[in-house]
Order: sequence, then C-alpha cells, then structure tokens
Amino acid sequence: MINIESGYIMKQNTEESRVTIDHVASLCGFSKATVSRVMNKEGNVKPSTVERVEDAIRSLGYIPSSAASALSGGKSRTIAVLLPDVMTEYYASLLSGVEAIAEESNYNILLKMRNNKKALIDLVNSNKVDAFILRNTGLQPVDHDFLVALKRRGIPFLFIGKPPVDDDSPAILIDNVGGARQMARHYAGHNFRKILFIAGPKDNLDSNDRLYGFKIGLSEAEHNPEKLDVMHGDYSKASGYQAIREALDANTYDAVFCANDHMALGAILLCRERGIRVPEDVAVTGFDDTFFSEFLLPPLTTVQQPMHEIGAAAMEMIVQILERHVPREHKIILPTRLVIRQSCGCGHDL
Repeated sequence: MINIESGYIMKQNTEESRVTIDHVASLCGFSKATVSRVMNKEGNVKPSTVERVEDAIRSLGYIPSSAASALSGGKSRTIAVLLPDVMTEYYASLLSGVEAIAEESNYNILLKMRNNKKALIDLVNSNKVDAFILRNTGLQPVDHDFLVALKRRGIPFLFIGKPPVDDDSPAILIDNVGGARQMARHYAGHNFRKILFIAGPKDNLDSNDRLYGFKIGLSEAEHNPEKLDVMHGDYSKASGYQAIREALDANTYDAVFCANDHMALGAILLCRERGIRVPEDVAVTGFDDTFFSEFLLPPLTTVQQPMHEIGAAAMEMIVQILERHVPREHKIILPTRLVIRQSCGCGHDL
C-alpha cells in the first residue's frame, strides 16, 4: 500500500503508518533540522551526515514528498516553466533541455501557460514553487502584477528572451541579430539585390532582432537596407504563404528570407504552386533549423538556434540561484549558426 502522510510516502505490505520527520531523525541520531537540510540538498552538511540520513530514509522505505515539504515551509524542489505555447517542436526541444538538467539536479518541473493571471499569482503564494522560468516574446507581455508578486515574495525567476523594458532580471538570450547578419552576408555572396523579408508579428522581439540584424548585414555588404521589402506573418506556414503571395502580386524577387522555417515552408509551397523554381528563380531561407528543414525539396538553408541548450542553460542558471551560488553570468547569449543547404542556391550541404 502507499500512504501519504506528513511529508513522506511510505510503501508497506500490510499496514498504513503515519510517518513524520521524527522517525528519520530518531533512527539516524540527528536533529530534524539536519534531516531537513539533507532532504532539501542544502549545503554545509558533512558527507558522513548525509550518508547516515540517507541510509535511515532508505531503511525505512521513505520517499520525501515535495508537496508536504513546501507546506511545512521547506523547499518544494519544483520549478515552474511558463510558456506561451507547448504544442510546437520549438518548445518541445527547449523543454527537453530544461528536463535534462532538472532530473540531474533533482528538481521537478511544473509547466504552465500564461493564460490566467489569478492562477499564476495564487501559484506564487502557494509555496509550491521555488522559482520560475519565463518565456518572453513581447507578444504576450509577462503580467506586471505577477512580476511584482514574485519580487515581493522573493521568489527567483529568469527570462528566456529579453526581459521587459527596464527589468534587469537574469536572462538566457539567443543571438538573433548575429544569425540574421550571417544570412545577409551569405545573400551578398550570391549577389541577391531584390530581397523580401517575411517577418513575424510586429511586436515580436525575436523577429525584430532578426530584421535588425539582417539590415545590418545588408548595409555591411553595401546593399541599401531601405530597399528591403518587408511583409509580416504570424510564424505559421499559412502566413508565410499569404505574405509571399501578396508580395509576388506586386514584385519579383531574387531571394526571400523568412523569420522562421514554418513561414519559409509556406513561401516554398506558394512558389511551387505558381511554377516558380526554388532556388533557380528565387532563393528561400528560414530561421530556427526546425526538424523538417533538411527534408524539404529543396533542403532549406536556415539559421540554427540551439533550443535544447537554451532550456538547459535556463535550468542551470535558476538552480545556481536557488543553491545560493552567484550565476557565472547575469545574462547569457547563446550563438546561432548558419546552416547552408540547397534552397539558397548552393549546390551542397556544409
């Protein structure tokens, strides 16, 4: 049977017993405070003490219950991860990185969507979560009252993406500017002159950085960035399809750079419908290096961002903060990489 009482789960064959921290403390000969520090994996505990406490826990067959520990004022060893969407491979890869470090560090993950302000503030006040990892895109700004509640309670948090304006919180960032700048230089090598940029939503921070970086790269290649045509989509395949359809009704292009791979896929499908050859008639490239990009016809030239590493870096930093270690860096910018395939006109993978 499984009995959940007073902070522990006890597995027994024939009877239920109420279990408290006193049982473990009595068996190992240490105080309840010392046992609690060992179970919460806090520092300043001798290895020999840790070993005796853990031996007592194992011999009694107990598994610490993080929920009960939180209710009693201890650490829950739970990190809440707030994302705007969990239905895409983009966030699936990010979460795999979070989970890998969480498991290694003995933390649990609570996945939440940012769609209920009251529920989030209630979670802040529940003592069930030790820290928060917040994805910020600019499209759904992190609620001000929620951030105030976190700061008032002294609960650590960090952002994946740029923090809100005037917020100096820890953050994991991607070099969107540098990645797009690399693509512009590659376009200059192909001597593309008439270029369309299909951006994401106007308020999206990542898309705006990619547009900014692309313009910098064009300027460095002595191409007037003001001549760049810009259309906006919503990162979906359908919006890429619609954007290039409207653009091609009025102009012709040497190349199209899309702010993500899904919109690039939509652009390629529209070109195929119209009998426009990619890359012979127009080059099409994307951003993200989504799983399908190498399997398109032609395979998609794109900018790779390390989604697994983003999640892992975020979890590593929040664990460092929780364990009272100063993070090595307050903000970490992870590099992107240009992945050259055939859709830009190159004849082979690099």
